[in-house]
Amino acid sequence: MIDALSAALRGLAKVNAPIARWGLSFSAILLALMLTVALAQILSRVLFNHTLDWAEEAVRMALVWSALLAAPIGYRAAGHVAITAFIEGLSMRTLCVTGVIVNSLVAWICSVFLLESFDFVARGSTIVSTGLGIQMAFVYLIVPVALLALLLVASEAILRLLRALCADDPELLLVGVVPVLQRDDQT
Repeated sequence: MIDALSAALRGLAKVNAPIARWGLSFSAILLALMLTVALAQILSRVLFNHTLDWAEEAVRMALVWSALLAAPIGYRAAGHVAITAFIEGLSMRTLCVTGVIVNSLVAWICSVFLLESFDFVARGSTIVSTGLGIQMAFVYLIVPVALLALLLVASEAILRLLRALCADDPELLLVGVVPVLQRDDQT
């Protein structure tokens, strides 16, 4: 059982690590683009008394994309706000069981939203953005991509916790408020 969980976990970690790194890199590029476009908008208004009609819309879209692209690495690394007072008094076994429950709920929510997001993207094909003149379906495509990545991360967390429950591995650490167990040398 432990060998099967470990094999599945290794495979999922090999998929999740590059997805998370790629998402973070692309998110950083989008943040730089946002800053550049916002600065161009300000300079255009101040120097030329001309407003770039598309700038605000582009910055808003880049902000949403950057947040959704960075979410999987934040979830995977437990980079969210942690309230540790509740979990400090619990045993490792209770933390693992709680973690499986919480991460299973996250996976379920991501699954439901992922299924709904396909209709969301389809409805976006009937809407054209006013500033950029592109179909909103292209903008909305990030939603199913991010939800799928989050679902994969939740699955990895569940496998880690199940393996820890079966193996009672003392080398594992609890990270963050949502229990995700990982080795010290792992990112």
